[in-house]
Amino acid sequence: MDQKSNLVDTEPKPTINSSDTKAKEQEEVGQLLHDEEDVKDTRCGIGSFKPNWLQVLARKEVYLMVYCLVGMVQGMFFTYTVSVISTIEKRFKLTSKQTGAILTGNDISQVMLSLFLGYYGNYGHRPRWMAVGVMCAAASGFGAALPHFLYGPGEDALALTRPAVSSASSSAFSLDGDNGTETHAVGEQELCFSHPEENCGADGGGGGGAYMGAIILFFFSQFFVGIAISIFYSIGVTYLDDNISKKTYPVYYSVSFMLRILGPVLGFFVGGKCLSTWIDPKEVPALTTKDPRWLGAWWIGYLFIGSGLIFSGSLLFLFPRKLPATLRREAKRVLRQAEKDRKEGGDRGLTYFASLAKQSKEAQERPTLPNLKKALKRLFTNKIWVGNLFNTTVYVLAASGYWNFKPKYLENQFRKSSTEANYYTGIASLVSLVLGTGLGGAVLRWAQPGPRFVTGYNIFITLLYVCSYVSLMFIGCPKLQVIGPVEGSPIPACSSTCGCSAKYSPVCSQDQTTLFYSPCYAGCTVANASASPIVYSNCRCITNATIQDDYSAQNSTLFGTATSGYCPEPCSNFFKYIIIQCIVKTIASTGRVGSSLIHLRSVSDEDKGLALGLLTVFISFFGFIPAPIMMGAIIDSACLVWDSSCGKTGNCWLYDSDKFRTILHLVPAVFVFISVFGDIVVFYYSRQLDLYGDREDQVQLERSRRLVGGSATLSKSQNLDPPAQI
Repeated sequence: MDQKSNLVDTEPKPTINSSDTKAKEQEEVGQLLHDEEDVKDTRCGIGSFKPNWLQVLARKEVYLMVYCLVGMVQGMFFTYTVSVISTIEKRFKLTSKQTGAILTGNDISQVMLSLFLGYYGNYGHRPRWMAVGVMCAAASGFGAALPHFLYGPGEDALALTRPAVSSASSSAFSLDGDNGTETHAVGEQELCFSHPEENCGADGGGGGGAYMGAIILFFFSQFFVGIAISIFYSIGVTYLDDNISKKTYPVYYSVSFMLRILGPVLGFFVGGKCLSTWIDPKEVPALTTKDPRWLGAWWIGYLFIGSGLIFSGSLLFLFPRKLPATLRREAKRVLRQAEKDRKEGGDRGLTYFASLAKQSKEAQERPTLPNLKKALKRLFTNKIWVGNLFNTTVYVLAASGYWNFKPKYLENQFRKSSTEANYYTGIASLVSLVLGTGLGGAVLRWAQPGPRFVTGYNIFITLLYVCSYVSLMFIGCPKLQVIGPVEGSPIPACSSTCGCSAKYSPVCSQDQTTLFYSPCYAGCTVANASASPIVYSNCRCITNATIQDDYSAQNSTLFGTATSGYCPEPCSNFFKYIIIQCIVKTIASTGRVGSSLIHLRSVSDEDKGLALGLLTVFISFFGFIPAPIMMGAIIDSACLVWDSSCGKTGNCWLYDSDKFRTILHLVPAVFVFISVFGDIVVFYYSRQLDLYGDREDQVQLERSRRLVGGSATLSKSQNLDPPAQI
């Protein structure tokens, strides 16, 4: 007797005319489908600690809340790092290329581990896998703050706080070398005839160069947070998708994304708040946050993020391997299959379909290397998945370089402080992504547009991004004109005898327009240390509102004043830039849920974890890793003034703003345009995609029969290929 005849149910056909009958049949199917071990796997807790009162939390809504909480805190890590990266560069004398290399640590770990974590983790206890990953991220948070405790605030920061300390006894220092007066270096500020000696190697910086110990610590903190991201965004998404109805997935994904997006936004806000505090909170420098020499407390946020990850990650340990609602949904699917068979005149009952489903679960592929090869072959012969992989990877290559250096760009292009740059970036992201994602999820849930519409809309969004990058390339501020040793700027004769060095500490003339390279190049000889910002006087290159070309001791009473920092920026294009970005991101975010849906529905259920893990490998190796290094090297080519001390080059102080603006927008525009070819492939082959699970029962039935070697042929109406074979 063959397997089919063994499974035939001779019991009366189910009737589902009453709720009592439905409940009874669902309970009967549950007993046939699930054993005691399956039920144990749905209980909340860890080890022997699984009390009954805790089981009320074994719900998809509770998991969604914890998932969002973890994603929110974890999302803060990346954007917080981006928000403080320019401060880290100044503190540890790093170039943009070096900080770009640090950021790749996050992605190197994803390349190494995502494929195996996504494949093997999908068959394990997924919430606990995620919890372990989150603990790695927590350790990364504390590790990222460690360089501050090892190296301290740095000699530059200590020097800048000395004027405020000294001002208690003397608020002004005269530095007039011609009159034989004793010269002083106020807080290591170089003024005319005053040349403070360089302190090489005193604070562990390797004699003015980059701090290699700090670079290594930052790299490994990024490396370990990459492990958490690998697990969270592959296993975490599949756990959510497997425990909810496919029709409601757009709503749940939208809600989770809108809540998780608060993390990256909060990362910018926390970054802005921390950077508004001096790097050593116990000291008060005579500077404002707009001064390019300001060093904010970049390390405090990492301690906050690490603590938040420990709390939120510990909650994941309590979730079960599978939520109870999943068992009920499996039983309901069997009931629907039996009912459909009865309506079509079939003679098979509940026992047949329940046994078929149970045998298919037992016959599922186990996570072995030979089966991994088979799964990889299924994915790379899936045209929709490959097209989506190409589009996503190339887009990430374009966008990652831009977003890594966007706060730095706002600081240099529009002369905003690091705090302002982070606040505006965070607000723009929050408003745009929440509105766009919420609208997109609502449309997909209730309007349920077809796959051709969703994939065609993605083409429109990609082209919209290209247009936005091109348009933003022409929105900026005029190139900063600095009087001093900058390319294209003459050195004024009035300070040519001052013996100024190349140390960059800009000051603004009293006319609030003319910017000098340093107090020395302005010819200043007196500094008021009690003022904030510091006020320099007796500046021989400054008269009431003009630059004095010739130095004359008889005209010393005409010498003007200057204040530390940049002059007020008259350019008003900053808000145009932010508004255009908000509009484009809002429109583009409406397609985010659809993109996620296409990626999940283009593969079969058993391949989802591997597909997401492999996607992470590709976007990390070909997108996130090369993007910051490549963009950082290109941005460094626009530098006009490098920090140089003890014969070593450090961070860049001043950029050619026109070249910086062109580079940062033209390079992403080209790569985003290339990515549209992947969207076109997805659009061409997307006609048969089942986005909303309308054919889920038929596909699952066919898959079960194929796995157990049951009925050889389906009826013509049921003969559907699984999504992975499209």
